[in-house]
Amino acid sequence: MKDNKQISSRGIAQQSGLDVFSSITTYNGEYLNWGDASAYVSQLGSDTDYATTAADPHTDALINSPASDIGRWYRYHTSGAPYTSVSAPTSSSGAFVFYGQKTGGLPSYSGMYQKLSLIPSNEYQVEIQTVISADSGSITAAIYTPQESDFVIIDKHTESSPFINTSTGIITLTFTAKTANDIIQIYFTTNDTSSVSISISNISIKEKQEYLVPVYATDKWGNDHKVLRRTTNQAIPND
Repeated sequence: MKDNKQISSRGIAQQSGLDVFSSITTYNGEYLNWGDASAYVSQLGSDTDYATTAADPHTDALINSPASDIGRWYRYHTSGAPYTSVSAPTSSSGAFVFYGQKTGGLPSYSGMYQKLSLIPSNEYQVEIQTVISADSGSITAAIYTPQESDFVIIDKHTESSPFINTSTGIITLTFTAKTANDIIQIYFTTNDTSSVSISISNISIKEKQEYLVPVYATDKWGNDHKVLRRTTNQAIPND
């Protein structure tokens, strides 16, 4: 006689598609070059720097001082009206250091950017570790994608300082890559009328990956077993 039971009396699936799965999301790999400030030592201070007074200083830097090489840091800073002139970011003592000041109501921007090597349509997560600092201001992480002769922002996230032990010290941003060479840009600005600085120790970009794993439960005897589903009109096994 044909056995039409979907699950045996021992709890074994006799038909496919009965397993129950749980989705696990992780972020793996590394898609940013020289994200560890300790490893980069003082090199950032010698990297390409661009001075801007444009209406949009962020895209102006991307257009007029293009990130020609993948995985290389480029810098920019505001250099005069309608902004306050500040220095471009530097690196020293295990930190990337950003500078800011607001003089006469004029803001300032100090930033760095890098062309990435990504897989279009895949999702990624940016994670930035800040350094303890009492200085006030805000750090923004933004992702831009090239579009004809311009750059369009995909997403961005801003965290405000001071960064102290009771505040959030990690800045995160998730985005879906539009092209293989989207650009990450990180910049600092402040409302402080005196010269201030903010530091970050590490920047990381990892790829989102999802896994399906079977769901297990424990029976009354303490044995682990898979959790299975029954479909409509299933014959229930005898004990």
